[in-house]
Amino acid sequence: MISKICENCGKNKTYVRPTGKEEWKKTETGYLCKKCFMKNYNRSTYVSNPRDIPHGPCVECKSETTYVRPNGREDWKKSEIGSGYLCKSCAGRELDSKKWVPKKRTPRKGPCVECKSETTYVEQSGYAKWYAGPNGTICKRCWNRQREKVMLPGLCVRCNTAYTHHGWTKTDKGTICNKCQKQMYGKTKRGGLCKICKITEATDWRNHEEHGRICSSCYSAIEIKEIKKETLSHYSNGKMECKTCGYDKNINALQLDHIKGGGNVSRKKMGNGGWAYYKKLKEAGYPKGYQVLCANCNVIKKEEVDPKGI
Repeated sequence: MISKICENCGKNKTYVRPTGKEEWKKTETGYLCKKCFMKNYNRSTYVSNPRDIPHGPCVECKSETTYVRPNGREDWKKSEIGSGYLCKSCAGRELDSKKWVPKKRTPRKGPCVECKSETTYVEQSGYAKWYAGPNGTICKRCWNRQREKVMLPGLCVRCNTAYTHHGWTKTDKGTICNKCQKQMYGKTKRGGLCKICKITEATDWRNHEEHGRICSSCYSAIEIKEIKKETLSHYSNGKMECKTCGYDKNINALQLDHIKGGGNVSRKKMGNGGWAYYKKLKEAGYPKGYQVLCANCNVIKKEEVDPKGI
């Protein structure tokens, strides 16, 4: 029998199987012992032919070396053009040059095999939601019916529910059921960056045309100021000033006044006050009987018409 020597470690011994056969791996230039072969063994790319073991040199830069992973494995990538392998650097450049082409989406079509319906739920994008059922294509309604029959196991950390129909949600404190998730949704703070107040966490975020992503508090403040500007501008003929003294320096000092009085009765009738009252006036088409006064003139008018005054 011809004595074999490992071309990597130079030893003439290797793993011996229970049958007594020595396990040598043939390469292009000689043999590898079992131990040296397993050091270069790549489970994702290995095939029975030893010539296909990832190795250098790189077909692009001719480099004999490449990036070595923490586990000691050399990172060679199979070249898509011809035979050979690419080193880590060349494989990265080749990946960056590729253009991602989305797979063509082949939508399912009706009718539903369960209810024989020709229609189903359609998303805003126009995509019809058909599902693969056990007996064929089913509509959204039948899919929901089948899903509600299945109890999904788990454990809610809030209410200790062990089964639910509508799935589970992972949180920082653990898994919760769908019912608890709905209760906590409005209270859960989500990360972000408000362009106005610079806070990084909020329970609700909004997209504003001018400022971009802002928190709900800033969005409400902007909305209140806009409806107030629009209302006061309408009742002051676009001047945004006090009808009595002409004050126009700050909108916060301007107020809406009932010309004939009766503001308290009107607010009770509308059911709202403040900026919500302005919104109701806009919905009503800005009825007559209002004027814009500054805070001083409004208080003076109130004192002048007060029946209890001296």
